[in-house]
Amino acid sequence: MNSTSQLTDQQINDIRNGKVEAFEILFELFYIRVKNFAQGMIKNEDSAMEIAQNVFMKIWMARERLSSELSLSSYIFTIAKNEIHDYFKSQYYFLNYQESLRESGNNLEYEIDSEFNLNEIKEVVSKTVDKMPEQRKLIFKMSREEFLSNEEIANRLGISKRTVEKHISLALAAIKKNLSDFMFWVFVFLIRF
Repeated sequence: MNSTSQLTDQQINDIRNGKVEAFEILFELFYIRVKNFAQGMIKNEDSAMEIAQNVFMKIWMARERLSSELSLSSYIFTIAKNEIHDYFKSQYYFLNYQESLRESGNNLEYEIDSEFNLNEIKEVVSKTVDKMPEQRKLIFKMSREEFLSNEEIANRLGISKRTVEKHISLALAAIKKNLSDFMFWVFVFLIRF
């Protein structure tokens, strides 16, 4: 056995059988090499450590597939390459997501300024709520102003949770009717009146 890159057949069998001590030997033989390999590719030590940990977690989770016939080093570094690929892919999607948020944020500000301003939206919502039946108005305000859950509202008012849900649904439908679709979703996600 070359102690720097391979384990004995027995040690590989022990890992397949879930023996942690044998797995620790594998970890000690390869962890630093895998971490350094990842760090050389991504230039970030914390992420490289995370990738190396993921590699060994995947090896442990699929330990039944280990075989003394395959090159352990090739197997480990193939998993590492896949992890690095996934890392770059996630970074790419994350950066694209951040960019789309920046762009949509700018568009959102433009659309709010051009269609309504926040005070106008709040005014429309407030007038709509004021015209609601008393119980619906109370339930809606408890939900949106006091941030109570439907169950908390039901308990306070001594009514069923289903009744609370129905009143909130009707309140939102009335508000949506009085706002454009775009402004309604701005209200739902961004505004507490």
